[in-house]
Amino acid sequence: MGQFRMAVSTSFARRAFLPPPYFKGRSFQAPPIGYDPPMKFATQVGRLVTGICFLCGLCVLHAAEISAPALKQWTLNGPLTNPAVRLNVMLPLSDQTNRAGWVKFEPMWDEFKEANLDTNKWVVGLEWWQGRQPAWFNPTNVTVQNGQLNLTMRREKVPAEYEKLGYTNYSSAALHSRVQSSYGYYEIRARPMNSAGSSSFWFQVEPTPGWATEIDVFELSGKGRDQQHRYNMTTHVFKTPTVAGHWQVHGEWEAPFRFAEDFHVFGLEWRNDELRWYIDGVLVRTQENSHWHNPLFLIFDSETMPEWFGMPQDSDLPSTFSIDYVRAWKLPQ
Repeated sequence: MGQFRMAVSTSFARRAFLPPPYFKGRSFQAPPIGYDPPMKFATQVGRLVTGICFLCGLCVLHAAEISAPALKQWTLNGPLTNPAVRLNVMLPLSDQTNRAGWVKFEPMWDEFKEANLDTNKWVVGLEWWQGRQPAWFNPTNVTVQNGQLNLTMRREKVPAEYEKLGYTNYSSAALHSRVQSSYGYYEIRARPMNSAGSSSFWFQVEPTPGWATEIDVFELSGKGRDQQHRYNMTTHVFKTPTVAGHWQVHGEWEAPFRFAEDFHVFGLEWRNDELRWYIDGVLVRTQENSHWHNPLFLIFDSETMPEWFGMPQDSDLPSTFSIDYVRAWKLPQ
């Protein structure tokens, strides 16, 4: 239970910042579904948005921790059985015969075969958050090389303006999808950092007023305390139109292998009634979907998590979270 409480505190602190508003006249409003902020606009108002979100984040940080409802859930106990065999790259690894009728969702599909990041699909950094201290999200730590998206963590001096905010000596990386999405199937092939830093695949920031939720497909640490074989899966509710308070539902699967040793295929099947997590095409967790219905950004990041995973050894840096592809599907309407 000690590790679980640690996960609560660190994951909550990381996600404290509410969705950034956007300008419409002189008022601040939540962005409409599908809103795609121009890069120039994001740069011009980034500092103001960060300040606003910091104040909102303080409200969330001081909101009461409340008990999670009793949701139906299941987590695999034991090794993966009958890993799936890839026959068709255009279909989810767990459904190679397409029994569900999946259709490619192009806005969140990227094989990273170009020389540079496709900024029509991705935004570098998180406008509402600069990273978990002490590491700052350095935009230059997001690169595309050799057909892979790379998010790197380094020991390096951070700019003075971020040192004043408490960031020091370490940098990490983050980016999010340009569009928001909800129900569907989201699959990546990835290898986490071989250090105590966190490599994360998650969804957050919704356009619906009054709501603040999150889905963590994984938070992995290649050399974190008791974490080398652990697959952390969590859902959060920070706020609803009727309840102000944070609760979460957390699941862990212990793998017979170290995640940082090789690439694996990770999937989230997000349905109206249930969330399903897959590793190498095998179902490892299910959870009743009681609150996660609004479109969210798909997010990748690397973070320092001193309280949960411990700080990375300088000898392990730089370390890189590498993503071979991102693929997404929807069901026909």
